[in-house]
Amino acid sequence: MEIMLESLLWCIEGVLELYFILAVVNIALYWCMHYNVIGQGGPTFKKFLAFLHQITEPVYAKLREKIKPISGFDISPYVLILALMFVIHILEKTRQVLTPISGS
Repeated sequence: MEIMLESLLWCIEGVLELYFILAVVNIALYWCMHYNVIGQGGPTFKKFLAFLHQITEPVYAKLREKIKPISGFDISPYVLILALMFVIHILEKTRQVLTPISGS
């Protein structure tokens, strides 16, 4: 039973880590485009940006309902990243507790 739970936690952690990476890339690209470090790019880049927007925007919208912008600055992406870091950390610690120590 512990093996199944550990595997499930590992899968959930992997999905959350992937989402974390996508959220960080989304924020980084936003700031790079905002300060003209990178341009709008070609059609492939625009499709990638649309993909990132589709993946992250629903979660940002839910967070924006609870957390209003501060002086016009939307902090929902940063709250999401902090929340994901916290949940991933909890899952890692839980998996460590479930993993038997080798040599015992």
